[in-house]
Amino acid sequence: MPRLDDDECRRRFAAADHLVLGTLHPERGVDLVPAVFAVDGDLVWIPIDAVKPKASARLQRLANIERDPRVTLLTERYDDDWSQLWWVRATGRARETDARQLARARTGLAARYPAYADPASITTAIAVTVERWSGWTAR
Repeated sequence: MPRLDDDECRRRFAAADHLVLGTLHPERGVDLVPAVFAVDGDLVWIPIDAVKPKASARLQRLANIERDPRVTLLTERYDDDWSQLWWVRATGRARETDARQLARARTGLAARYPAYADPASITTAIAVTVERWSGWTAR
């Protein structure tokens, strides 16, 4: 089975345009949500923004992380040519950013996504410290 080493996992992960965030809900188990992100070494920033409509700024993913900081992040490439398939999984611990970290997160996220150019567009962020990288490729 063609496994990816940590450096290749980081490279492919950072180049992806979005990820799926998996947190743990106390009653229903795994909660999955698509998200945008920025990578800073083994740290991944996931914004909570004021750009897209939300019922509340206190999202369930934040409550889940507060109860249990273990998370899984997944990026992947699908192609009709199955020889091009790959996925990268990052597992780690998440926390809501403090004010200092939020400034770094905003900078990294704005560099990737023009919608975040205005610092007020990101109200808070999730910081994930990656503890383990794993990945697979069809070739």
